[in-house]
Amino acid sequence: MARDKRKKSKRQQDENSKKRDDDNLLYSSSDSSFKSFLKKRAPIYLGLVALFLIFVIPELTKGSIDDVLPVLEADEQSTLDVLMSYNGPDGTGYTIKEAISQMITEELGDRVFSEKETTVDITINDMLNDTLNEYNVTMSVNSKNGNQEYFWI
Repeated sequence: MARDKRKKSKRQQDENSKKRDDDNLLYSSSDSSFKSFLKKRAPIYLGLVALFLIFVIPELTKGSIDDVLPVLEADEQSTLDVLMSYNGPDGTGYTIKEAISQMITEELGDRVFSEKETTVDITINDMLNDTLNEYNVTMSVNSKNGNQEYFWI
């Protein structure tokens, strides 16, 4: 009886070790197939990552004129908003903000708004005209590539 128990336990150990070997073989074969899959396609994946880094990320981090405009008092801000949203007598076409932004990027470069050195100074003065609400607005853009000034009445 003791002999039968030993044979039975020996058989169970052999079956268990065989099962473990099969499991290890299964994991190692799937592991090696995954490695070969990556080795074959690694240049493609690296190329896709490089294209993403070159083309997508700079577009996402591009600045706009809104990023560099200073914070103004409420009445000055409303005056600036009216000026910047004006888009002609018929209400079609570019707004002043779009036109100024395009002019600045043409003169000072595409990345001018995302540079830390770029500053915009805006002064708004009331013309003190009794019949009309007229303001003198000056916008000065300073960057490492140059300076631009714009005036409106």
